[in-house]
Amino acid sequence: MKKLLSISLLLISLALNAQQIANRIPFLDGEKWGYANSQDELVVAAEYDEAYPFYEGAAKVKKNGFYGLIDENGNIMVPVTLESMGEWREGMIRYSKGGKDGFYDSHGIRVVGAQYGLASEFYESRAYVKQGRMFGYIDKEGQRVVPFRYMEAFVFSDGMAKVGQKKRYGFIDRYGEEVVKPVYEYASSFYNGYASVKVREKYGFLNKNGKLVIPCEYDNAYSFGHGIVPVQKDGKWGYIDAENETVIPFEFEAANVFANDYIPVKKNGLWGYIDEYGYEITNFEYEDAAQFSEGLARMKMSGKYGFIDDRGKIMIPCTFEYVSHFHCGRALYKENGLSGYIDPNGNIVIPAKYEKAGHIFDDGIVKVEAGGQAFWIDLNGVEYRR
Repeated sequence: MKKLLSISLLLISLALNAQQIANRIPFLDGEKWGYANSQDELVVAAEYDEAYPFYEGAAKVKKNGFYGLIDENGNIMVPVTLESMGEWREGMIRYSKGGKDGFYDSHGIRVVGAQYGLASEFYESRAYVKQGRMFGYIDKEGQRVVPFRYMEAFVFSDGMAKVGQKKRYGFIDRYGEEVVKPVYEYASSFYNGYASVKVREKYGFLNKNGKLVIPCEYDNAYSFGHGIVPVQKDGKWGYIDAENETVIPFEFEAANVFANDYIPVKKNGLWGYIDEYGYEITNFEYEDAAQFSEGLARMKMSGKYGFIDDRGKIMIPCTFEYVSHFHCGRALYKENGLSGYIDPNGNIVIPAKYEKAGHIFDDGIVKVEAGGQAFWIDLNGVEYRR
């Protein structure tokens, strides 16, 4: 019953995704770019050298070597006079003018003037910025929340940001309080409440209070998931919990973070899947294996790729040169070096004819390349070009 419900929800999700194709899609008309609607009708004249997908009613465009923003009717929101623009994150986009960085929002309002030598995108409502030789952080109103006092800065994750001084690393919170002084020779970002750190080539873990809760005694370490973390000791991988107790023995040649219910691990040269208690969900018989996505996991047998379900049953036979994970009900596949897309039943929805292709359908579209020409297609393979 649970299995049938899962399949039903997946089919509903795919149907919704198929309907959620963006209504303004970058359209290549000869050598110029404009925008078409989901019916493949040109609605913004093709006059740009580059065009990018819309985000909250605004799109980045390029003309004569400069960037700006337009609205869904093609009206200029920000004049096309900027030297560069970054990617949209949290309603903000980074831009450069006169060699300095600032930010616009999705309404075309300049929130932060071009004043910083370097800036990141926004993560958790914070962006690092550089003034002179030092880094600090600003909020989405452009207010400085962390002084310019660090030689290195990284984006926020899980409420904390890694910062560096003289090749040593620590952490600050969103208000700039130094929770961990920069004393570690390596530190990961925080994820699920913990960050790995390294002392004398050995790894351990901090909690968000800055306490070293797992001593630095492991040869390698990844991130926590489902309350446990893969670590390496004496050449083998196993899993420990936050109390440093071994919950899955050190018997694997390679391991992964628990991102879903089951995880691929490698033993005796082959891959299989286990659950968070170490129970073997499948046999160890795969040449390669990946995480589950949309109910299916990519694996490799006899040199070819296919997919299994969460019981280890082969749902799509291993007949492909390569496949990506599923996203929006589509997985990229390769045939004779060219890329196309399949559905969760293994049916070819878009034939392999593209020299380059993305595997993430944002708003139901993805960028591909054929004949040296890059353009966008939708979930059904409609090409937005002429």
